[in-house]
Amino acid sequence: MTTEDSPSAADPGTTGGMPPAPVSSRTETDSPPTPADPRAGVPSPVTEPAAATGSPNSPPAEASLREIFPYAAPLLAFLLLGSLEGMLPSADWYPLAYTAKVGIVAVVAWICRSTWRDLRPLPTPVTTILAVAAGILVFLLWVGLDGLYPTFPWLGQRASFDPSGLESPVRQAFLAVRLAGLVVLVPWIEELFWRSFLIRWLIKPNFLSVPVGKVTPTAAIVSSGAFALVHPEWLPAFLTGLLWAGLLGRSGSLAACVLSHAVANLALGLYVLTTGAWKYW
Repeated sequence: MTTEDSPSAADPGTTGGMPPAPVSSRTETDSPPTPADPRAGVPSPVTEPAAATGSPNSPPAEASLREIFPYAAPLLAFLLLGSLEGMLPSADWYPLAYTAKVGIVAVVAWICRSTWRDLRPLPTPVTTILAVAAGILVFLLWVGLDGLYPTFPWLGQRASFDPSGLESPVRQAFLAVRLAGLVVLVPWIEELFWRSFLIRWLIKPNFLSVPVGKVTPTAAIVSSGAFALVHPEWLPAFLTGLLWAGLLGRSGSLAACVLSHAVANLALGLYVLTTGAWKYW
């Protein structure tokens, strides 16, 4: 039996045969809630913080100098030390000066070795063949176009040092250092700057957010033009820049460009040694 079915004997309001007033089974806790305030849950314009204009985790719009430095420092050191070669008291100092330059730049490149991560992935067998073929083509452009385009004094000139006058041990040592600089050091530091840093920076100033191997037509042309401006052989240098930008875009491998550059410089170095065309270095 529920409380609604049993009369209350102690209820003073019970009289005669009158039935007692029904007692509700609803308690205070069962009372219906009051209607919600229509303003409830509406944030106060006074206490609500202003909306942020940008995500704190969003990448910066431009790369910092600290991020650019390891790409630029080795090449800048090479160019700066090379510009001082014209101040040597005589050509006899060139072997020593070049050896010092290679040593200093190699140390700078080692300090900046964080950029070497860009050399992965290594080229596939097919890409390796393309890189070697491109390197040979670059060598043919460098030699084949010689004398077919105007030269500009403000682009500088090669040292054109002839080592044949050196004593045999000194000559052999110098040629070993010269080839090491030409075939190993120069391709390494130049590709990291021109094809890894500059191409990506031209695509987006925050270049680290651009994957290595991404190339746009504008970036390829502008970077090749800049590449040409630091070479007396500006026309083959410009065509070479376009060729290696294309190799990078096709393969996605910066190491393929380093390999191709090394092949081109090795072929040029062997050509110089066999023909005595010292003007190319």
